Amino acid sequence: MKPIVAQDAISDPGAHPGPPVVEGVNDIVTRLQAQPANAVTRARIRVEQEVPLARRGPGWDRHWRELEAYLDSPTEWKNLPEPE
Repeated sequence: MKPIVAQDAISDPGAHPGPPVVEGVNDIVTRLQAQPANAVTRARIRVEQEVPLARRGPGWDRHWRELEAYLDSPTEWKNLPEPE
């Protein structure tokens, strides 16, 4: 049996027994499968798959947003003192 793909359901509404498929579903699937460019965002997604909501503290979201912003910042740190 051939799996139903979004394009089949759009071109042949009878091929899919469920509700009608919206035209932009392929765009949504592509966007969901794409990897975020920000490495911290990718890490957050993986960590949140493992850590249940009950284990996340009140600063969880803020922590991740600050790290994401830090990585996205164009700032280049120069002439930093060597760690002791």
